[in-house]
Amino acid sequence: MKLRCLISKCTIRQRLILLNYLAFTFILMLISLYSFQIVSLENKLITMEQFDDLLRDILELRRYEKDILLGVGSDNVENAGLYLDKIEENIAVLGPKITKLIGMERYRQFRQHYLDYEKIFKHWPKEEDKSMVLAKSESEVLRMHGKALADTASELVGIKRENLSRGLRELLFWYTFVPAALVLGSVLTMYFQTRNVLNRLSSVQKATAELQKGNFTPIKEVQDERDEISELIEGFNRMAVALEEKQEELLQSKKLASIGTFSSGIAHELNNPLNNISLSTDTLLEEYDALDREEQMEILEDIMAQTERASKIVKNLLDFSRVQPPEMQPLHLDYVLHKTVDLIDNELRIHNITLTKDIEDMLPRIKGDINKLQQVFLNLLINAEQAMDENGSITLRARRADNDMIRVDVTDTGPGIPPEAIDQIFDPFFTTKEAGKGTGLGLAIVYGIVKRHGGYIEVSSKQGKGTTFSVYLPCYREEQDNKA
Repeated sequence: MKLRCLISKCTIRQRLILLNYLAFTFILMLISLYSFQIVSLENKLITMEQFDDLLRDILELRRYEKDILLGVGSDNVENAGLYLDKIEENIAVLGPKITKLIGMERYRQFRQHYLDYEKIFKHWPKEEDKSMVLAKSESEVLRMHGKALADTASELVGIKRENLSRGLRELLFWYTFVPAALVLGSVLTMYFQTRNVLNRLSSVQKATAELQKGNFTPIKEVQDERDEISELIEGFNRMAVALEEKQEELLQSKKLASIGTFSSGIAHELNNPLNNISLSTDTLLEEYDALDREEQMEILEDIMAQTERASKIVKNLLDFSRVQPPEMQPLHLDYVLHKTVDLIDNELRIHNITLTKDIEDMLPRIKGDINKLQQVFLNLLINAEQAMDENGSITLRARRADNDMIRVDVTDTGPGIPPEAIDQIFDPFFTTKEAGKGTGLGLAIVYGIVKRHGGYIEVSSKQGKGTTFSVYLPCYREEQDNKA
């Protein structure tokens, strides 16, 4: 497993394993470093005590030296000799450490001062032999060597104290800064890894919410990821494609269901021109010889008009029911509305439902799929019809709205929608109809189609007074295609 897994080249599981491995390794390294620092500090403390002892012994020796020269006290020579022995022993033990601190040359000088001091001190008159005194020059040399010993020992203590202080600072550094840096690095790494995961999961969550509303847009992966989430996104995109295909099939089935809903109206609408054709043909057959040329032509023209009328009804029905690939193109919305009304107009008349059209002249074009938009408005008109008893009324209004949009209202005089159901009206499988009379998919499909056209849909309702569905669609501008 490579370190680049921390960036984005491995799975989340591999990254988590690597992070745990690195954390464990860093902890072991810190423990080892802390142990080493503590042992080193302990050794420095021991050495510091040894140098302190050396300096203290030298200072005590010099005190006895002073007392002897001043003739103060007794047993000074004997006590001074004891300290000379201790100093010699300490110098021998601390030799390598002294050499390391001040160098071999100065160590030799330090030791030579001691040897010269000891040599002169051995000639010191004993307490019982007061007649023997040192020459004045020897006393001065003794003081010089004693001072050199004390100065060097003091310097060694100072150097060792500075080393000890540095060791304490290093230990503090390893105990505070390094763990803090490690924690900060871990937090930042976890933050970026968590943010990466959460951002991509958020895109899946948003896409799922859009999917529920009928928007089957695949999720775009902006980075080269090959982990569990990338597999989840790929699976989601496959599901979105499959659902969009299923929705097309569902849309077609809803079309067939709509045809079934107003089939009696279509049958009645077709029956009228067929009856007229039949009557005109019978008249022409029975009275052909008695009719003059002008009357014959009039009957034939009526037969042709009724035939065209029936053909138009069938054509509208075939256009609506035909499975067509999505095709977004500039079109006039009033044409779509009139074409949709032609399909359901006679059905409404059979149920004594009045349809009023209030479509503004010279509406701008929109860009859309005529087949899908026709399905939108037909669903809304059928829902309005089914919401009312006979003798109701529907108003279809289209006009320009703010923000360069066209607004189409479908208003009925039905019982209205309960307030608690308004927020769920576009949810899939939610319906206010009786069991067996609605699937709850019609308005969900309407919502998805309108959104894919760049628009949105609103609903307002008052119980006992009726409901209005408002569809907003953006106006078409040629520069949109030029930019594309």
